[in-house]
Amino acid sequence: MKIGEKIQKKYLERNKLFLAIDIIFSVLTIYFAVRVLLISITGLVSSNPSTDSPTLLLFAMLFSLGLSNSVRVIEMLVIEKKEYFSFLLLSTLFVFSVSTYILLVD
Repeated sequence: MKIGEKIQKKYLERNKLFLAIDIIFSVLTIYFAVRVLLISITGLVSSNPSTDSPTLLLFAMLFSLGLSNSVRVIEMLVIEKKEYFSFLLLSTLFVFSVSTYILLVD
């Protein structure tokens, strides 16, 4: 199966509102992950410190990942789909707890 067909199949079977919110949070997660990666690489090869806080970016990345997972959990509750629900709920709580820990430790 081609990638385009997989994306179209996911698009047809998901609620459009939840899909749009999930895409927004996923894009935010990717944005913060790339920012953390770029800051880490420039910190390794350069001696001048960065003005961005990597822990704040890590918190934002994990928090938006948790929000993306929570959208999926809420969608599962709304459409009454119970497949992988408990695993997704536990992973969402874990991501939120790690992001809170990162915020509190800094």
